[in-house]
Amino acid sequence: MKWDEDARQVVDAIPIHDIIKNMIILWAERCARKDQRDMVTPQDMIKTRDDYFEWFGEEKIAKIQQARDEGQADTDLDPEIGLNKDPALYKIELCHSRFFGCDRDLINVRQLGPKIKQKLEELKITEILADKAFEVLMPHSVFTVSISGCGNLCAGAESKDIGMHGAAKPKVTDKECIQCKKCAHACLDRIISFEDGRPVINEDACRVCGNCIKVCPTGAIVAERKGCRIMAGGAFGRFAKHGTELFRLTDIDTIYPILEAAVNLIKDELSETREDNFSLVMRRTGIAPIFEHLAKVEKNSKGNVEVIPDSAS
Repeated sequence: MKWDEDARQVVDAIPIHDIIKNMIILWAERCARKDQRDMVTPQDMIKTRDDYFEWFGEEKIAKIQQARDEGQADTDLDPEIGLNKDPALYKIELCHSRFFGCDRDLINVRQLGPKIKQKLEELKITEILADKAFEVLMPHSVFTVSISGCGNLCAGAESKDIGMHGAAKPKVTDKECIQCKKCAHACLDRIISFEDGRPVINEDACRVCGNCIKVCPTGAIVAERKGCRIMAGGAFGRFAKHGTELFRLTDIDTIYPILEAAVNLIKDELSETREDNFSLVMRRTGIAPIFEHLAKVEKNSKGNVEVIPDSAS
């Protein structure tokens, strides 16, 4: 699509990181198409800018502007680059919240990323994977941990070796429901219905994303508990597989003994005579070894690590 030069200047002046700026460009072109035009005008860009500024909020925009005024580039703002710059056989992936947060956040990925890195270093996963490698090391030799701030899974947690995202269990209260239906509209899994003027949530199918909680204007739906959902053994490519859900909702600190259990499985079960990976190991062993390790940790810590498995586990 063609662009008016003044419209292009508006884009260049927006102090957002490039990942989102590309989305802004596409949104402006959408606005032009909706008006049946083949050129983006300054009016399209002003509307687009206002839409995104409203989405991000004044506080986040102020942080972005300050960073740009200080001369920080995207590489300065992106903590994922620092987490993965050293030679290692692990990768930590963070959702786009890693830049300046997200309104949907239920966990802080910027704070969690360095802690995960420290744990993987302590477990010496790089040395273990290198020593057990069947062939020369390549990008597919890497063990990936994916962290998303919410249940939208922007970092693809369900297709990684270990995946986690922020979670919140909704609870219907006795406060007034004004029948706005915002909760039902926000629920991507369409599991909220209404009976006698009250929302009813199918708890068995709920993915604890927290969307309904955020949009309820009266407090008729609140968070009964917040934490994270954790999956293991996901993969993409030839042996694509969704990770097995270990916990529908648990405390964030549960991730550390799970990483210990995963590294133990790699150490004990990863083949040194043929191509293998953690996802294939889990298909052979199942999840029992992980929960056996968690039971030992819980016993040793006298209950300091609280874990509530999904009923299917």
